[in-house]
Formats: sequence, C-alpha cells, structure tokens
Amino acid sequence: MTENPNGYIHTDQTGHIGWLTISNPDNRNAMNFSMYQMMPAAIKELTDADVRVIVVRGQGEEAFGAGSDISEFSNLRRRENAGAYDIAELDAHKAIENAPIPTIAMIHGACRGGGLAIALACDLRFASEKANFAVPPAKLGIAFPHAALESLTEVIGPAHAKHLVLTATTINSSEAYRIGLIHGVSEKSQLKEAVHSLATQICKLAPKTLLAAKTSFAYLGGEATADEVKAATDDCYESSDYLEGIAAFMEKRSPNFDGT
Repeated sequence: MTENPNGYIHTDQTGHIGWLTISNPDNRNAMNFSMYQMMPAAIKELTDADVRVIVVRGQGEEAFGAGSDISEFSNLRRRENAGAYDIAELDAHKAIENAPIPTIAMIHGACRGGGLAIALACDLRFASEKANFAVPPAKLGIAFPHAALESLTEVIGPAHAKHLVLTATTINSSEAYRIGLIHGVSEKSQLKEAVHSLATQICKLAPKTLLAAKTSFAYLGGEATADEVKAATDDCYESSDYLEGIAAFMEKRSPNFDGT
C-alpha cells in the first residue's frame, strides 16, 4: 500500500489477479497530486509480483474517480507549477497504459475528468449500470490533458469525443457502451463478479503472448520500437508455454501456462 493522509493507492493480490484501489473517499476518489505520484510505483509493485492482470477500481461503489482533486488547483495547478502537476498525471497514465500485463477498469459510480483518464489508460473498461461518465474541464476553466484527449479520441472516435469534451455533458453506462467507451455493463451487485470472471479467464492465457500483443499495440501508438515487438514475438516461440499450447491442442485439453 502507498498512502498519505489525504488519499492513497492500495495494492492487493488474489492468485494471479492484482487489485489496484484508488482511495480518497472523502473526495469521491478524486486523484490528488500525491496519488498521481504514487501510481507508477503501485503498478510496478504489482507487475513485479506473480500477477497476470491488474484490476483498477475506486474504493466503495460511489465513484471510480470523480476527477482530480480541485482543492489543490489554486496552489498546485497555477501557471508557474502546472507543468509539474501535468507531468505527474501523465506519468500515472503511462504507467497503467504501458503495464506489461492486461489492465481492467472496474467502474462504479462517477468516472469523470481525471478518473476517466485513468480508466482510458486501462486496456479494458467495465461498468455498473449506475456508473456515469463526463469530461468536465470546460466547467472549471482548465484543460483536459492532451494525452487523455488523444486516448479518448482513439477509443470513441472524434465525433463522440468532441461531443463529450465540448459540451461537458454527462452520459450513463448505456450510452458509454453504445459509443464504445466501455466494453460491458453489469448490474451494480454483479460487476465485481463479472470483472473477476474476466480476469480469471485472462489469467489462463499465455502471458508471453499477451505481452507480445501489448508490445505490438504500444508500437502502433508510438510507445514501443519494432525491435521490441520482434523480441517479444520471438520470445513466444522460444517459450515452454508455446510447447504447452501445441501439446494441449493436440491432446484436446486445456493448456496450463506458467509464463516461461
């Protein structure tokens, strides 16, 4: 666990599933400057462990993340020091986006602004039927981070991205699913079970294959080199999991991948 008195990032592990919890309940899990700074270390802590997938969630069921902590803006996001804040925010997003294992956002309640940016950094996003989504910077007079805007546009396309950003409107889970912002919607009481089931399914897949896929996706986004893609691909064919996968297919059984 990485924490401070005004919010923390909690990490936990069950089997091969890593859980990363955004906790600032007094502010609806809004991300503050310290929490953004904590995120890279929290992701590294999980990826260094025997974890094959990370689930990112907010504490409780009121909010995944209601944005960035506005109470800090007058001091930490003034013209003279906004750059440091933006760098910490970007580093947090990149830590999630570039994690070598799949990441899933499990979204209860409000997912807005900085919280939505965190969700967009995840590979997959699933929400409860009570979740809501918004990009409200235009109501605050601040700029939505360019990297987050780029991710939003890549995920839902420029037409829907412009609608969300330029109107600062709030949409529900059904609309978020319709425009491709999230991958699925569950009843509030069933969301954790649905996400856990998906995470368990991912844990049964070949880790090196998933790493090669994530490296290729990173290459498409300019975050990895062709040499890194080739190395990750070659590593698949040199792995014991490759032999296990072929053997399991021929023997008509489920493979047991150990990541080697």
